[in-house]
Amino acid sequence: MRDPSELVAGLPYLMGFRPRESLVVVAFGGASGRRITLTMRIDLPPPEHVPDISRALAENVLRARPTGAAVIVLGEVDGGGAVSGAPFTPSPPPHLPLVTEVVDALARRGVDVHTRLWSASTEAGAAWACYDTCSCRGVLPDPDATPLAATAVAAGAVVHADRAALEQLVAPGPPDRLRRRAAMLHSDVPDRGATGEGDPEGDVDGGGQAVVDAALADAAAGRLHLDDGRVVALARALSDPLIRDAALLRSAEPGMESAEHLWAALAREMPDPEVAEPAALLAACALLRGDGAMAGIALARALRAHPRHPLSRLLRRAWAAGMRPSQVRECLRRPHAPPLPPPRANRRRRRRRR
Repeated sequence: MRDPSELVAGLPYLMGFRPRESLVVVAFGGASGRRITLTMRIDLPPPEHVPDISRALAENVLRARPTGAAVIVLGEVDGGGAVSGAPFTPSPPPHLPLVTEVVDALARRGVDVHTRLWSASTEAGAAWACYDTCSCRGVLPDPDATPLAATAVAAGAVVHADRAALEQLVAPGPPDRLRRRAAMLHSDVPDRGATGEGDPEGDVDGGGQAVVDAALADAAAGRLHLDDGRVVALARALSDPLIRDAALLRSAEPGMESAEHLWAALAREMPDPEVAEPAALLAACALLRGDGAMAGIALARALRAHPRHPLSRLLRRAWAAGMRPSQVRECLRRPHAPPLPPPRANRRRRRRRR
């Protein structure tokens, strides 16, 4: 990035969505001191929460071992902020007390804030201004035309319109469909269609690993189809911690990016509480590629469905701590919390065997 405006314009590519009305802290480090090592965003807080939020952000920044940081505020002001040709730029920029509090919290921890910016938005032509005495200001370039955007797109990054659009990727499907699948999980009816070809041998007892492997292969080939039988079979398979953990390790392998499509689809198509398993797998994949926004949304989905889900709680601690992908990978290799008891259907079936 060649100037402050490109940093602001590049924020959507660092987050996966276009932030609005946000406070953003970007940490820099690496050998050059100019590599982005961590990006954190929060909704613009009310004044009474500013001290606590500033301390929390500063503590998390330290985990990235920064050599410097940027503090950026995004938000419209009275009079507009992204008017084509003549954007309104307030002087001084808004939210100065908030920026001052965050900068002071970072300074107390030895982190130098070398960039303090405000911008109306991240859209092309939006007004931006510096909080420093230089009073530099201008308008944002077209985000899609910046070097960062070109690099991100070449790497396969997708930018969503806003955080709500990102949340829709894991939003529950139609209630009647989820209720029907929950009822199937209660029953002992064989899972017709479990492998996508009407094969009834798709539950945990009859080859759950094969069910997961077949679904991963279909996701990679772009032919994934999730009918009732297959979703139920996958729910039963992933209820086995060994199969779930094997799926996690496979998802972390190079070239397995398509696994995220499977876990996101199951986060929409699987009923509670079984949906906690694919939602946690989606969160793990997101953390392993440094996508904290998607990880947070997936973990919220998992913990709403199953508040005591061990893997989700472990991943949430990693997410809250701002752990780097390499640290998350090492953490997932260690033994973690005891496995979940089998969900509804399997508990019932195993009691009958006894």
